[in-house]
Parts: sequence; C-alpha cells; structure tokens
Amino acid sequence: MRKPIAQRIKELEERKRALQSRLGKQERAQETRRKIVLGSFVLERLAQDDNGNTGGHCDLRQWLAAQLPVFLVSDADRALFADLLCALPRSPMRGESGEVGQDETGKGKGGQCQDVLP
Repeated sequence: MRKPIAQRIKELEERKRALQSRLGKQERAQETRRKIVLGSFVLERLAQDDNGNTGGHCDLRQWLAAQLPVFLVSDADRALFADLLCALPRSPMRGESGEVGQDETGKGKGGQCQDVLP
C-alpha cells in the first residue's frame, strides 16, 4: 500500500532540509579552504620578499601595510598577525613609531608593535 500524499510530502521536505544543511556545510568548508589557500599564497609571496626576491611583490607588502591594520579590529586578530604587522613597512596608516590605524583626526591610534599583543 502506498503512503498517503501528506506523509510523502513531509518526508520529502525533511529530505530537502537535510540536503540543504549538507550543501551549506559544504559551501562553508569550501569558503574556509579558499581563505586558507589565499592566505598561504600571500604569506609565501611575503616570505619571498623577505629572502630578497621581490619580483614586483612590494606592492603587495605596501597594500597590506595600509589595509591590514584597518581590517584587524579585535585585539585577538591583531595578536594573531602581530609578527606580520611589525614586519610591514610604514605607510600612511602606520606612523613612524609603529602605531597602527588612525583616529577620526587622521592621527595614529597608538598600538605600537610591542603593544599589538593583548
């Protein structure tokens, strides 16, 4: 005997929810993998710069010097990237003493390299 239509619809809806959940998990895993691979690529290019093989990557280092301090908003994130932040060249976003970011007046916020760690 066949199942009633209402029961079949309910089972199909449950299956749809399960498949959507699996798809969401798969998409999150792919996004995480993309971030890891891209981060590895950037760190590799920066390491090549440190070994004297600039190959035009100076623009990457300058861009990171300007953008990374602004992007890292939490103390935990700044601590995670402290070694990289301190190794970056000074930029308009990083003052001569190593301060990171700017306040509303355009002056540095403080946060010297040794102060990056919480």
